[in-house]
Amino acid sequence: MSYLPPKWPIPADVKWIEVNGYPMAYQDRGAGPPLVLVHGSFCDYRIWPDQIEPFSKQHRVLNVSLRHYFPELWDGVGNDFSFAQHADDVGALVEKLNLGPVHLLGVSRGGAVAIEVAKKYPDLIRTLILADAGVRLELPETEANLKATAFRSNLFAELRKDVANGDVEGGTARFMHRLVGPDFWQSLSAGRQKEFLQNIRTAIVDDPLPLTTDEDLRNFNFPVLMINGEKSPPLYGVLISEMQNRGNFEPPVIIPYAGHAMTAENPKAFNQAVLKFTSEL
Repeated sequence: MSYLPPKWPIPADVKWIEVNGYPMAYQDRGAGPPLVLVHGSFCDYRIWPDQIEPFSKQHRVLNVSLRHYFPELWDGVGNDFSFAQHADDVGALVEKLNLGPVHLLGVSRGGAVAIEVAKKYPDLIRTLILADAGVRLELPETEANLKATAFRSNLFAELRKDVANGDVEGGTARFMHRLVGPDFWQSLSAGRQKEFLQNIRTAIVDDPLPLTTDEDLRNFNFPVLMINGEKSPPLYGVLISEMQNRGNFEPPVIIPYAGHAMTAENPKAFNQAVLKFTSEL
């Protein structure tokens, strides 16, 4: 089934391309080795205002909005919202634009999508950059691991409950409080809060994280950079430590004075970490 042309307005600074029957929106800036940015939950291509300019000085930056994120205002109908579908869409975009191999950067849920792209389309990857990546690993069932991994499931379960009860903005504020910090939501402008709320339907889909095995990680034959916020929830430190050990990756870069929203909380340190890594490869 073809969805073209898009049923929703495409902003003037955004392009679109048909991938797997869907009009995928993206920005295309700069020149140089391609760097593809994959946003996380609640977000879309607009989540990188502090990265686009510095990144595009060294790279051709492809900044995507995944299927059913803004500029589409999704009503939640359909069964084509999943990690697997998003990975296939990103892979198709890279192939159709003849970009590969690319530097692929994913944050949070986008990190999980990036991992799936790397597993399914390894020839498209030049480097993989994972910032507080959501990932499901086979972890020993220690008390600490169980507590850390329950964080994500509880976080989204509470959000679904709030949305079902009609408290969309309050539920979103509480979600951000738990994930990023108590002052994050209130610190956002009304315009930025609206951007998050426009993607609410994508945040409440119950789509289980795909399992990433030790063999998957050992098979990554490209450099991997992992980034963790100093103040990020413990879950991400656990996952990064486990991935480092199982994949024999380099130790993560820790972004000081920042948590899960590190791209906004300390963009200078985040950007330096990414550009230092990509400039050497």
